[in-house]
Amino acid sequence: MFSKEIIDAIVAAANENGWPASALLAVVECETSGKPFEQDNRTPSLLFERHKFYSEMASHEPSKLKAAIKTGLAIPKWSRSTQYKDQGTSAGRLAVIARARQIDEEVANRAASWGLGQTMGFNAERLHYENATAMVAELSKGVAEQIEALVREIKSSKLDRFLKAKDFASFAKGYNGPGYKQNNYDVRMRNADAVWARRLASGFEAKPSKTITVIYQSKLKELGYPVGKIDGDWGDLTTGATSAFQRKEGLKITGHPNEETTQHLENATADQAREPSAERQTATVDDLRATGSQTVAAADKGSLVSKILVGAGAVGGASQTGLLDQAQDMVGQVKAAKSVLDSVRDLATGLAPYWWVGVIVVGFITWRLYGDVIKRRLEDHQAGVHLG
Repeated sequence: MFSKEIIDAIVAAANENGWPASALLAVVECETSGKPFEQDNRTPSLLFERHKFYSEMASHEPSKLKAAIKTGLAIPKWSRSTQYKDQGTSAGRLAVIARARQIDEEVANRAASWGLGQTMGFNAERLHYENATAMVAELSKGVAEQIEALVREIKSSKLDRFLKAKDFASFAKGYNGPGYKQNNYDVRMRNADAVWARRLASGFEAKPSKTITVIYQSKLKELGYPVGKIDGDWGDLTTGATSAFQRKEGLKITGHPNEETTQHLENATADQAREPSAERQTATVDDLRATGSQTVAAADKGSLVSKILVGAGAVGGASQTGLLDQAQDMVGQVKAAKSVLDSVRDLATGLAPYWWVGVIVVGFITWRLYGDVIKRRLEDHQAGVHLG
């Protein structure tokens, strides 16, 4: 998910160079999906290339090549079966680069692609960095530095004319190499460009940055709004809490940060804390259905998937004791059969006649049975947020 900081930086870079912003966003989406850092929040997003470790080691530190081959980190040719076998997760990628750096840090950095643009380390000198290690250190500073590296590479490779013309086949060939068709880079970029063009034209709002999200979550929680865990991730709970605050303060309800909402949050005091009514605090699903809740009505009528997604916004926690008791046997059966189910989709299909139980079980699987899916989503409903 692209943060507002990333979108703003990419759009600014594109405008400065006369490139279509949607095209540059498409490039980044295909390279990293907008994730600038690995899970340690320090290391630029990376992908280690074993065949490049082999060739770079042969060129720069041939005496260490044998050791690199022995570890399985260096192979003479690109191989789909072994190239990324242990890099499916951020932890895996960090472990691989750590092992390679133990053999030789500079060569390891040269053999990986880095940051939002997945800039190859062996291009460091051409892009006017002292070396690959210096380039990685620069990209570790933040989004702006990573976008700068991407812009440098596009310009130095003379690919800007293709980007400007949205000739993604020619661009991908130059940026990703002659094997770009194996991963459909040109098709993926073209499709992503079309989506970004529509989003930008419609005034698409990006996901807020982690810093802004933490500020909102902390203040909203202080005022009694349910935001769940303060983790910097702008999810449904934070959207609902923001909407509820905006409604209470008479602001335009967007569920998204803006200057007016931020100012009201900053000035809010303890006496402005949210106080749900007693009726809301004790409401059950049946109570909400009886009052004509659009959320419950939509869940009742929709498909199983929509019922789970929409219904999770209306189910009560402590108020649902009766429903939980009725579902106890079914939940037990599901837990017993869990090992043979291929996915949550299979689970949902098996629970089709018991859609409210589906809400409960899906919530349980995501570790949010009471705290985050059921209880807190009812609080959102209690706060007056229109979820239906």
